[in-house]
Amino acid sequence: MDLIERILRTTTQPDFGPERVRDVVAAVLADPTDWLDPRHQHRGGEDWMMHSLYRAASLSVLAVVFGPGIVCPAHDHGSWAVVGVYRGRERETRYRRANPPRGLVVDRVLVSPRGTTVVVPSGTIHTVEALDGHDAVSIHVYGTDIVTQHRHEYDPATGAAKIFAPDIHGDA
Repeated sequence: MDLIERILRTTTQPDFGPERVRDVVAAVLADPTDWLDPRHQHRGGEDWMMHSLYRAASLSVLAVVFGPGIVCPAHDHGSWAVVGVYRGRERETRYRRANPPRGLVVDRVLVSPRGTTVVVPSGTIHTVEALDGHDAVSIHVYGTDIVTQHRHEYDPATGAAKIFAPDIHGDA
């Protein structure tokens, strides 16, 4: 199963975009075997860990491991993303800015079991957490090099944003 090769093939198609990537990730996740390298399925004692699988200026792929019950901070990606759940279950909470601006308001909550693949549009502010008392592992594909992309972390109470760069492990 070569996820990266399949995704890269889609980049040459005239209709390349997050929907095409979603279809590729969903097809790969339909394989019930444990095809993801075991070293990308751990969080090393951290609350969550991001493992780089592929990086280029206009595309990056990560395996992300969330610890049970840990909610990552509200953030954006500065790009579209596609997220497919490889193992476990995740809850994604999407937010919108309150009007007038005075914080973030919950816009949508998605619970995604293994095999679920969703598009996260550019500009989305969200949080993610693993459910059921177990780690969750998901595949994240971004329409940018997420390591160098300016991203924001948000204070839900005020809506204030600050630039951040998460720690991403890997050799891609």
